[in-house]
Amino acid sequence: MGIQAKIEIPLKGFYPIGGGVLEATVNPFQTPLKPLKTQERGKLMQVRILSMVANLPLSIATRQLNQAVARLTEHGLRPLGETGTAESPGKGTFCFIQAEFEHVRAGFFALGAIGKRAEQVANEAVEEFLRFWNGQGTLDRHLVDQVVLCMALAEGESTVTVSEVTDHLKTNIWVIEQFLPLKFILKQDAARRVESIQVTGMAWRTP
Repeated sequence: MGIQAKIEIPLKGFYPIGGGVLEATVNPFQTPLKPLKTQERGKLMQVRILSMVANLPLSIATRQLNQAVARLTEHGLRPLGETGTAESPGKGTFCFIQAEFEHVRAGFFALGAIGKRAEQVANEAVEEFLRFWNGQGTLDRHLVDQVVLCMALAEGESTVTVSEVTDHLKTNIWVIEQFLPLKFILKQDAARRVESIQVTGMAWRTP
């Protein structure tokens, strides 16, 4: 869509201590964003797993990774995986799965907690991925929350399909429509999966 941005998280924050640091650099743009037209995710090209711990034994990350790999292998996939340690003021774990399709990338994750087995963390991330992979739509239910604002600011008509319509997505769309003179068209089936989200953007330019 024309956005040039870079995001880094040099310090992870885990409940209850928090203390994470996120650094974002967004380059200004003089011309309106390009419309987004993506209605097919295409073939699944690669699945990657990142399993990390902060101030906890690396063996926990290894267990998370092994479980995620085993689950995905059962479905005929050959994921790439790595473990690591994260800088953080507190303790925590996460398992992140990135699915790279021909036309889009999607991410799925689960967080550890006191008393929560490493295998359960991995299973939760895998189930999120399988839910998306076995469903319809190009954008996952979290990514579309972020994309709808860019669609509203772009020039021309944007159309995307999404795997699931959440109340959070509906709220985001409602809020955008209160601020901008436009209307989203959302087609949804009985199972709360969406056929498409369409909007003609306002072609916003940097003042």
